[in-house]
Parts: sequence; structure tokens; C-alpha cells
Amino acid sequence: MKRIRDSSFTTSQDIKHIAILRQIKKALKGILILIFILISGVFICNAQSTGPQTPTSFAFSGYGVSWANLGGVHAVDNSPAYVDLAQFPNCGGAFCYYSNLANFSNFAFSIPSNATIAGIILEANQRVSSPGGGIRDSVMLLALNGTALGSDHSDPSYWLDTPTMNSYGDSTDTWGYSWTPAEINDIGFGLLYRVTNDSYDQPASLDYLAMTIYYQSGTGISVQKSTPWNIGFYENSLIISAEASILAKGVKIEVRQIDGKLKYFYDAASGNSKLDLRVDVSSWATGVYLVTIVSAEGASIQRKAILSKN
Repeated sequence: MKRIRDSSFTTSQDIKHIAILRQIKKALKGILILIFILISGVFICNAQSTGPQTPTSFAFSGYGVSWANLGGVHAVDNSPAYVDLAQFPNCGGAFCYYSNLANFSNFAFSIPSNATIAGIILEANQRVSSPGGGIRDSVMLLALNGTALGSDHSDPSYWLDTPTMNSYGDSTDTWGYSWTPAEINDIGFGLLYRVTNDSYDQPASLDYLAMTIYYQSGTGISVQKSTPWNIGFYENSLIISAEASILAKGVKIEVRQIDGKLKYFYDAASGNSKLDLRVDVSSWATGVYLVTIVSAEGASIQRKAILSKN
């Protein structure tokens, strides 16, 4: 005979069992919620090597007015990259109202080789000399070794007469191209940029430029951001400067001769987002030097610098 329990009668032992079952049910519910978050959630964390990266290599090419002080994009310091553009369209020359093509590269990223690039953001601090000046972007393309890849992100809106930080792209925008980590990490990866003047004679200023890379690695999204690194010899100094997330946990910097002899070592403390290092090289010999920057996580950036003394 099948036994039927009278639900109206409950012993103390039953109450104890029910309480235990409720606790188990509550615990299982919490575990299921945690599993759902781990599967569907997106985690944003700092990259192993860099945050906003700035370029360390600068060049310009093509028709148009030449840029000046391209290295001025490293920091907002009132010493910008700039170009003086003449009145449009009657300025006495076919190419006098727009700039030539500036190439900002060497952002010194170190994206893991097994990562998938998810998005790219570019930040630019722009200013025109007077209200309603008519300065606007005309070319903004990502490039590899000077060759444009993907879609143009130039904004037709006119710049303001006060310094304004504008953002291009987003965390899911790869700018119309499927980038690989090797391409992003390449010294030749960067930005091609041109501006145009639709009004009277005036300069256009660019006082800061930084790039952020979002990439999929494992179960979440990671971020690296950097301004272009400035690594090079100027008169009697070796300049190493940047604003990058690689600096947050500290970095070690060494400079070696081409034969491997150590010439300089610097252990940069953690807690900083900017680096502005000037090394006296007045006693160094002419030649090629290797600059190596190693993050706290072991990611490394290596650049070659040539010291020439007249």
C-alpha cells in the first residue's frame, strides 16, 4: 500500500529537514546566478602593458601645408602640434587651405598574440584660433607603415576656439578593418591625419593624441591605452616620455649600446601615469642604442635610437 502523508501534521524533525532544504536551495540559486554572470558578463580591466598610448614617431607627406612640432601631441601642455592654414578658397595656391598628411605612429602597444581586437578609440585635443574658424577634419585613418586601412573617421564638425578633447571610435569599433595583435603592436601602426580650413587665415592646434585598444582575451575584455611614445636623442639628452597605463604599476628602463653594454638603468616607481625622462648623454659616443622598457607584468617595448654628434 502506498503511504500518503498528512500535510497538516509536521514534526520537529520535518521542520529541521525543511530548513536544511531551503538553505540548499538558496545556495544553489546563488551559484546559478554566479555562473550566469561569468558566462554572460563582460569584465573591463587594465591592460598588462599600456593605457592611453601616444605615438613616438612622426612624419608628414603629400600635398598641403606642413605641420610643425608634431611631437607636441604627447601632453596637454600648451605646446601643440599645429599647422597654419590660409584662406579658403582664394589663397593663391591649390594646397594652401588644407594640411599635408600627418603620420603619428609607434604607440608601443603589447597586445597578447592570442587576443582578438574588439575596438579602438582615438582621443584628440583640438583647438582653432578664433570662434567660427572653419577648421575641420578631412582625413582620419588608421594605418600600418603609412598605408591606410579601414574606414575614414574624420568629423565634418568645425573645431571650437577653446581646447576640446574629442573622441573617435568606441570599444566595439575596429574602424572597418580586422586588426591583428601583431599589426597593433607593430612600430608602424598609427594614424594618418589631415585638416581643412573653410574660412580665413588661421592655425589649427592639436595638443594631445592618445589611442585605446579594447581586446578579447580569455573570458573578458581588456584595455590598453597610450599616447605616442617619445624616444630619441635631442642635443645632449635622451628623451623618454609618454602617458600610458603601462606606467601605473611601475616600469624598468635600460639603455644599451648595440654591443649589449649597459649605459643607463632607471626603475620607475608605480602609481604614475606619465613619464618624462631626460638623460644626459654628453659623454656618450655616437652610435646606435637600444632602449628597453619592461612593465611589472613582464611585457616589454624595445626601440632603437641613433645618437649623432656633429
